[in-house]
Amino acid sequence: MSTVAIYDATYESAMDVVENAFRHFGVNVENKRVVIKPNIIGPFEARRAITTHPAIVSAVVNAVEARRPAQIIVGDNPGVRGYGSNKLCAQRSGILDVCSKHYVNLSEEGVSATGNSRFTQRVTISRSFVEADYYISIPKFKTHMLTVITGSIKNSLGMLVGGQKAAIHRMAGACESFSEALVDIYRLRKPDFVVMDAVVGMEGKGPSSEDLRDIGRILVSDNAVELDAVMATMMGLEPSYVPMLRIAQKRGLGRISLREIETVGPVKRIERFKLPSKVMRGPVGHLSWRLLQQLMISRPVPIEEKCTKCGICEQHCPVGAIKLSPYPRINPERCISCFCCMELCTSHALDVTRKVKRYRGRFEY
Repeated sequence: MSTVAIYDATYESAMDVVENAFRHFGVNVENKRVVIKPNIIGPFEARRAITTHPAIVSAVVNAVEARRPAQIIVGDNPGVRGYGSNKLCAQRSGILDVCSKHYVNLSEEGVSATGNSRFTQRVTISRSFVEADYYISIPKFKTHMLTVITGSIKNSLGMLVGGQKAAIHRMAGACESFSEALVDIYRLRKPDFVVMDAVVGMEGKGPSSEDLRDIGRILVSDNAVELDAVMATMMGLEPSYVPMLRIAQKRGLGRISLREIETVGPVKRIERFKLPSKVMRGPVGHLSWRLLQQLMISRPVPIEEKCTKCGICEQHCPVGAIKLSPYPRINPERCISCFCCMELCTSHALDVTRKVKRYRGRFEY
């Protein structure tokens, strides 16, 4: 039976906490090829709490090294693409500094894999995930404007190489279908062990917002779905209202009701935790939420005084809905509300303070 453990932690105590977790779960990686995947969205400094903190990555690497693996590979496929971007993102986040001898540019080793998805039959993922004997995921405790939460399941999206993530966004689109695609990708190679950085989490308009929250926890599990369900509960959400979790449970990948999940340590709801603005917490449920989405659709809105005109939003929009002239201009007819632009903007120069009403297939502000 899977277990989710919740530990009190700081970044200073992470080394001891993670070592205790490895012992509690009986992690055995001796003579195994181990892949460790943190969450590295883009070139964000650790202090911004957008990426997995290097102290957590260092603690996991140290615990694995102590168990004499055959090989350790640390890496991710960040959302930012282009020559040298992979290493830049790892360097800026501080992760490269703590695991430089193990860090690998996973974007250089793509192999084709069977997708088994209604969206695509073939995807390109990093070879290391296919060949790994043991896979450790190190996600971040955060909200997400499209998928409500971003944690263990969504961290597996980083297995995809190059423009594959953008392609999935184009094919899947809205929250429910994109959540299904995420579960499809997660099933390609489920992590054997998950260590979640919840020392400093993110609330509000995640996954790249400025709304940080001191939580003081590290969450650990051998089942990513059940860990995400505990994270959602701590946020004040009913896990069954999160499409990604509901789909994962239906496919037999894990339990999402807290009554059925074996936990070690208290699962405490965080007081007044801010969720993405379009999310409903209470008994209205996901059916009412879907109706609301049909009536009122959130769109990114540029904040010109913050914009540096770097063009990262235009370059990485999966549907080509953004043009700089000279600031970002978003075509509402093309925008699929994936919020990739907000996720990758290093200046927090996009917001969703405005709603777009949909009338008979046309959009108006």
